[in-house]
Amino acid sequence: MNDLVNCLPLEAKKKFSDIEDGNVLGASNHIRMIAEMFVTISDEIQDKTEASNLIKQVSDHFKNTRGLSSYAIVNALNKIEHYCEESNEALYSEKIKNGVKHYFDEAVEISKKITEYSVNLLDDCETIIAFDYSSTVEKTLRELRHEVIVIIPESRVINGGYNFVKPCLDRGHKVRFIPDASMLTVLRKVDAVIIGAETFYLDGTAFNTAGSDILAVLCKEYDIPYYVLTPMLKVDNRALYGKFKKEIIRDEKDTLAKNWPTELAEKIDFKVIELVPITPDKITKYVTEYGIVSPCDLNYYYLCKEGV
Repeated sequence: MNDLVNCLPLEAKKKFSDIEDGNVLGASNHIRMIAEMFVTISDEIQDKTEASNLIKQVSDHFKNTRGLSSYAIVNALNKIEHYCEESNEALYSEKIKNGVKHYFDEAVEISKKITEYSVNLLDDCETIIAFDYSSTVEKTLRELRHEVIVIIPESRVINGGYNFVKPCLDRGHKVRFIPDASMLTVLRKVDAVIIGAETFYLDGTAFNTAGSDILAVLCKEYDIPYYVLTPMLKVDNRALYGKFKKEIIRDEKDTLAKNWPTELAEKIDFKVIELVPITPDKITKYVTEYGIVSPCDLNYYYLCKEGV
């Protein structure tokens, strides 16, 4: 990986490191940053072959790393590459810019639809739990037509809750930030739970950060609506062909044992599963660009609306 980073222009190096180090969260944000790297590479490296090879290396790297948790990365980069190839521009840097622009113009319209439908769905809610950072969820919270109480569990495995705090305060919402372990204590006062998805299967199974599954079980038990806000881009259709996601393991030693004596921490196993499935029976609705749909209907929308 260091060899790849060393070949990148300075601006692209910073974005690469921010994704790798977890300084920026959210698949949508990562897609944007990777696409910006493509543009920077094509602008600053004059040799077309060299620039093209470097873009492919960056794309393959993130498909094989970040794409393991969020298949949207793979789907998006494949789309961007296709749009770049289709561009009629003679200059290579312009082909890349046009392909990237095509993708994001399309993504903006999709995002607007999901936000609109989500805002409508949550119009009567007074208290909402938002679990684990998602740019789609953030946009919805920003666009709500009224102020609400937003309860944010910390999403401890990747500290994903923190990134909701400022956007919610900026919008004027009242924010309550709680430990994951306290979710049940507030649930009876909640009108809805909203999460994004790292990816999902066409049978309605969503995958998101650990803790999302616990919250789904609690919502099912206490009859609280549990909504997944996601573009269809995040579908992992490999499950149709018998290829399923592998577990992603995360070592939490630096987080959980930050103040422990080193000799004690070295003897303990801090590994956890980072990405967990939420089964369709625990999901009330998906909100996609095609509307508010039941988990069991995702296959129809994918096959018919996507023209598969």
